[in-house]
Amino acid sequence: DVPADRRFYSGGGGSVRGYAYQGIGPKDADGEPIGGLSFFETSFEMRIAITDTIGVVPFVDAGTVSTDQFPDFSGMKVGAGVGLRYITPFGPLRIDAAVPLNRDPDDPDFGIYAGIGQAF
Repeated sequence: DVPADRRFYSGGGGSVRGYAYQGIGPKDADGEPIGGLSFFETSFEMRIAITDTIGVVPFVDAGTVSTDQFPDFSGMKVGAGVGLRYITPFGPLRIDAAVPLNRDPDDPDFGIYAGIGQAF
């Protein structure tokens, strides 16, 4: 049995925006994430410069987590949104807003994420 801290998780600002942190994948009877043995994630961003220091970033993220050795793509979750970037000497400041495109009843209606550096 694989310990919980060695399993794969997905969802949130660092993976599939629009979904809760670790909100994608298998859950226990209480709805808590239990992680999986395999996962797949992908992100597509179009970074558009508005000025020398301000940019707009439309994006689409997708991911799945499976209890099997190989990812089960039938459970793929997709999120889409737009972000703003402010370029500084130490990296971009970013704020992203995203919605889950194929949400389950427990999934959030949207997510807002802030950070320093690119999303990936």
